[in-house]
Amino acid sequence: MAYQTTNTADKRLKRYEDAVALREPDRVPFFPKVGKSYTQAGGISNYEATTDFRNLKDCMRKFLARYELDLFRMPSLYPIKVMEVLGTEFIKWAGPTHGLDRNALHQIIDRSYMGEDQYDEFLYDPTDYFFTKVFPDRHKKLQGLRKLELNNIIEFGHFGSMAAFADPEVRETLLTLMFAGEEVVKWQQALKELLEVGPEMECPVIPSAGQVMAYDMLADNLRGFINVPMDIFTVPDKVLAATEYFYTFCERTVRRFAARGVKSVSIPLHGGMDDFMSNETYLKFYWPFLQRMIELIAELGMSATVFCEGKYDTRLEILADVPKGKVIYQFENVDIARAKKILGGTACITGFMPSAEIAYGKKEDIIELTKRFIDVCAPGGGFIMDCTIPLDIYNEENMDAWYEATLKYGVY
Repeated sequence: MAYQTTNTADKRLKRYEDAVALREPDRVPFFPKVGKSYTQAGGISNYEATTDFRNLKDCMRKFLARYELDLFRMPSLYPIKVMEVLGTEFIKWAGPTHGLDRNALHQIIDRSYMGEDQYDEFLYDPTDYFFTKVFPDRHKKLQGLRKLELNNIIEFGHFGSMAAFADPEVRETLLTLMFAGEEVVKWQQALKELLEVGPEMECPVIPSAGQVMAYDMLADNLRGFINVPMDIFTVPDKVLAATEYFYTFCERTVRRFAARGVKSVSIPLHGGMDDFMSNETYLKFYWPFLQRMIELIAELGMSATVFCEGKYDTRLEILADVPKGKVIYQFENVDIARAKKILGGTACITGFMPSAEIAYGKKEDIIELTKRFIDVCAPGGGFIMDCTIPLDIYNEENMDAWYEATLKYGVY
C-alpha cells in the first residue's frame, strides 16, 4: 500500500525552496543530515548496509515514515565490496577486514602521498602522478600501476610504453580494476534503487551531487590534511599552483553536473575552519577558489550547499559575498545570532542542533534548543532545521522531540 500523508511531496519541496530563496515558508523545513541513521531505524548494522545497499530500503521507509523530512537525503556509506576488491588502505570500515565492530563508522586515514619537494613533479603531469603513485599507495592491489608510462606518447615511445601491459603484475592490476568496475556498477544500481524510496514516501528528491573544493582536494587526496597548512608558509607558490589545478577539475565537474540536470551541489569544507588558518590565509588560499565555485554553480542555475565544518565565527563577513538566494550554509560551530545577522539577507543558514545532544542529551534540552534556533534564525525565512554533523546514531525520544518541536514551534 502506498504511503499516505497530508504532508505531500509538493508541499515539502515548496517549503524547502522557499527557505533557500530567503522567503518565509509555511513552517521551518526539517532536513537533518541523516548520516547512518537509516540503519538504526531498520535494525541492521553498517556492515550489512554497505555490503549490499539494497538492505537499506526498508530501513529508509521506516525512518521516513516516522520523520517526514522535507527533502530526501541519501545515506552516507562507502561501498565495502569495491574497497575490498581494490585492497583499499586509506579507509577503514566496519566488519572483519579491519577487525572493527559491524556498527563501526568508516575511518579515513590522513596520509601524505607527496613530499613537500614533489609539487613540481605532480604539477608537470597530475594524471600520471595519481595513476602511478597515489592510487598504488591508496590501494594495495593496484601496484601494477607503478609500471605504467602514461606520458611517453611521441613516436616510438608511444608503442614502447605499451610493453608495460605484458607485465604480469600490470595485467593482474588491470583485472582488479575490471572486477572493481563490476562492483561499482552494482553499487550505482543499488543507489538508483534507494532513490526510488523518496517518491514512494512522499519525500521530494532533487537531482543533487557533491564536489570537494580545490584546497581540500589537495589536502585530502595528496599532501595530507596536516601538511598543507605548513606548506602555505614554506612553499606558498606551489600550494597555490596545485590548488589552481584542482580548481580546474572542480570547474569541469560542476559544468558536467549542470549538463546532467543537477539542481543542488554540496561542498563540504574540510580545512577552512577558524582553527586551521587566519583570515589573511583564508582569503588567499581558500576563499577565492570556493567563491569562484559558488558563483559558477549559481551562474549555471544550481544552488550550492556549503558545509562549514568546524568553527566558522571569523569567516561570516567573507561568506556573505555570494549570489543572493543561491547558497545554503550548513554550520557545525558558529554564533547563530551573528550568522543570522550577517548572512540572513544573502544565504539560507542551517545546522546548529548539536548531533551529540540528539544521541546523548535530554529531551527537555532538545526542545529548548529547537525553540531558541527558531526564535533566532527563522524570522524572515532563510532557515532550515538541521544538525551540526551527520547523525550516525540517535536517541529515539530525543529525535521525536526535535521533530515534533520543529513542527510545533516552526510555523510562520
